[in-house]
Amino acid sequence: MTVINIVTLINIIAIILSPIIALFISHRIQINYEKRKEKIEILKTLMARRVLANSIEYVNALNTIDIIFADSPKVKAAYKDLYEAYNQPNFDISKSHMMLTKLIESIVVDVGYKEKITWDAIQQPYYPVWLNNQIQADSTIKEYNLAIASSALYGYQQQENNKG
Repeated sequence: MTVINIVTLINIIAIILSPIIALFISHRIQINYEKRKEKIEILKTLMARRVLANSIEYVNALNTIDIIFADSPKVKAAYKDLYEAYNQPNFDISKSHMMLTKLIESIVVDVGYKEKITWDAIQQPYYPVWLNNQIQADSTIKEYNLAIASSALYGYQQQENNKG
């Protein structure tokens, strides 16, 4: 083979392989982008719900950690600690809050926001007084409604007993 034939062969191979390599690289970039996007969605949900962790979004975020962070042993270990804290017979809210904070911190590190989101920022969520007042008012209304329903049921049962 002459030098010209070798150069021609290399050019043909490059022409054939270039689009395949470009497709492979763009596919990897897209996969990494989607994975990072999912991780940040979990982080956003946990950060937004860290004060009031009583929503289906919060539960769904926790339930997808094993899938989305399958390649992140530190995040999975922090999630395991939180899971165990939530499932203790004597539930300790301060311990579970600390475990949630550690989970959020491990996710922050995993997605590369360690320098942007500090431990203090994770521990000090915005929780307005009006929201706390609204939650307490809703709780009081629920208690009153339950008391009214119990009273009505008791009265109904008394009427039925008097008939019989």
